Amino acid sequence: MTAVLNILNRTISGLAALLLAGLIGSLLAGILSRYLTDISLVGAGTAAQWLFAAMIATALPLTRLAGGHLAVSLYQPENNGPAAIISSEAVTLFALLTLITGAGTLITAIGGVDPSLNLPVWMRFVLIPVMAAIALPLGLMQDLAAARKLWPRLTGIVAGLLLWLAGSDLPGITSLSPLMALGAGFVIALATGAPVAIAMLFAVMVAHLAGGLMPPPATTQTMINGATRHLLLAAPLFITAGALMNAGSLTDRLIALATSLVGHLRGGLAQVTVLTSTLFAGISGSSYAEAAISAKLLAPQMRKQGYPAADAGAITAAASVLPNVIPPSVALLILAGVANLSVGALWIAGILPGLLLTAFLMITVNILARRRRYPRGAARPPLPEITRRIGQATPVLMLAVLIVGGIRFGIVTPTEAGVVAILYALFLGLCIYRAYPPAEVRAIFREAGSQSAQIGLLIGAASPFAFVMVAEQAPQMLSNAAFGLTDNPLLLLILANLLLLVFGMILDIGAAILILTPILMPIAITAGIDPVHFGVVIVVNLMIGGLTPPVGILVFITSSLTATPARELFRAVLPYIGALLAALLTILFIPALSLTPGWIFGTG
Repeated sequence: MTAVLNILNRTISGLAALLLAGLIGSLLAGILSRYLTDISLVGAGTAAQWLFAAMIATALPLTRLAGGHLAVSLYQPENNGPAAIISSEAVTLFALLTLITGAGTLITAIGGVDPSLNLPVWMRFVLIPVMAAIALPLGLMQDLAAARKLWPRLTGIVAGLLLWLAGSDLPGITSLSPLMALGAGFVIALATGAPVAIAMLFAVMVAHLAGGLMPPPATTQTMINGATRHLLLAAPLFITAGALMNAGSLTDRLIALATSLVGHLRGGLAQVTVLTSTLFAGISGSSYAEAAISAKLLAPQMRKQGYPAADAGAITAAASVLPNVIPPSVALLILAGVANLSVGALWIAGILPGLLLTAFLMITVNILARRRRYPRGAARPPLPEITRRIGQATPVLMLAVLIVGGIRFGIVTPTEAGVVAILYALFLGLCIYRAYPPAEVRAIFREAGSQSAQIGLLIGAASPFAFVMVAEQAPQMLSNAAFGLTDNPLLLLILANLLLLVFGMILDIGAAILILTPILMPIAITAGIDPVHFGVVIVVNLMIGGLTPPVGILVFITSSLTATPARELFRAVLPYIGALLAALLTILFIPALSLTPGWIFGTG
C-alpha cells in the first residue's frame, strides 16, 4: 500500500508540475507574441487560467497525500486520536462527495465553447470530480499503509456518507440562517482538524443546506472562477521563482553577505538570521519557504555555537515573517486580488514597514544577546571581502528590483513580472552560478506545482465562502456594529486589529486574508483609512499570528525541521512577538511609513 501511495503522490505532483510548466509556457508565449510581433496571442491568458484550474484540482488528493494544507485541531495532545480521525474524515468525505456531485452536474449542464481556445467550457472543470474521487479513499489507504486501526476511519466514512445522504433533511439545519450555518460549519470543521480549504467548502455546503444559497454546482464554478482570475495567476509564478532562487547556492550568497555585515556582533548568527530573512524577502515572497530554509541552514549553526535550541528556533520563526511584507510578497499579491488594489502600490508600501520590522527584531536580538550572553560571530571581514560578497549577491537581489521596477513603470503586469522572475531565476541558477543541474529543475517544479495547487485551492474555496458572507450582508452588519461603537478612524483601526489578531491565531494567513479582507476593507475605506495602508496592516498583523498558538504555522515548520518541541518555541518566541507588535503599532499610527514610498514612486 505504501508503494501505491508513493506512486500516486509522484504521479499527481508530477501532473501539477506539468500543468505549472504549461501555465508558464502559455503566458510566456503571450508576452513574446505581444512584445516581439505586436500581435496579441489569442487564448494565451485563457489557456493559463484553464491550466491553473486543473492544478487546483490536483490539490484535492495532494492535500491528503502530503498533508500540505494547514489544519487546526482542538484535539490534544496528539491531534490524531480516534475522535479527531472520525470527525475529520466525516467532514472531508462530505465535502468531497458534494464537490463530485456538484462538479458533475455543472459539467453536464454547462454549455458553450470558449471562443479563444475553441474548446467546450465544461472541460475547464473536468478534473475536479476526477481528483476528488481519487482523494476519497486516501485516508483509509494511509491507515492501511501505517498498520493503524481502521475503525475510526471507517466510522468517519460512514458518518460522512450519512451526512451527505441526509442533505437538507439533516435535523435542525433549516432552522439556521445561511450565515449562522456557515459560521458553525466552519468552526466545527476547523475543530476536527480538517484542512482549512476543506473546512471552508464544508461550511459553504452546510450554508446551502440551511438556505439554498450556494448549490454545489455554483460552489464549484465560483471556486474555479475565483481562483483563476488573471492577477492571481501571479501567485504560482512567484512561488516558482522563489523555489528556483532557493535551490543550489543562490541563498548561500545572501547568508554570506549578511554574515559579513552583522556576523561579528554579539549574537551575530541571530542577527545574520534576521538580515538574511530581509534579503531573502526580495527574492521569495514566501514566509514558509524562508522558515524552512533558515531552520535547515542557520538554526543548526546557532546550536553549534551554543544557542539554546528553543532560542535558535524562535529567532528563525520570528524572522521568517519578513518575506510576506517586503516585496514581492505573495500575501500582499493575494490581498491585492481580493481587495482590487494595485499590486505595485501594495508592494512598494510594504518596503518601509518591512525594514521597520527588521529593525525591531534586530534590536530585540541585541538585547537578548547581551542578557543571555549569546556568542559573538567571527571577526568582520576586510572591506575588499565585503565588497566581493556584495558583488556575488547583487545579481540575486536584482530580482526584486526587476519585479517592482517593471510593475511600477508599466513595463510588465504582475503576472508578466512573475514569468520574468522565473526566467531570471533559471538564468542565474543554470547559466551564471550553475547552482543546480538541469535535471533538478524537474524536482523544483514538482514542489512548486504542489504548493501552488494547494494555495490555489485555498483561494478558490474562499470565493464561495466570501460570496455567502456578502450575500448574507455580514460586512454590513459588522460595519454597522463597528460604527455603532465609534466613528473615530483610529479607534476603528484598533478594533479591526484586535479582530485580525484573534483570527490570525487560528487561521493561516492566506485563509484569513481571503475571509477578512472583504469584511474589513469596506469599513476602513468608509472611515477614511487609506486602503493601501490598511492592506499592509492586515498582512503584518496576520503574520504575527503565524507565531502564536494554536496555529502558529511558522513555529510548527521550525519545530518540525529543528526537532524542537513547539511548546518550547512558543515560549521562546514571546519577546519577538512583543517586538513585532510594537512595530505593528508604529505602522498603524504612522500611515506615512506605508504611504510615503508610494508618493515618491508615484503609486500613492
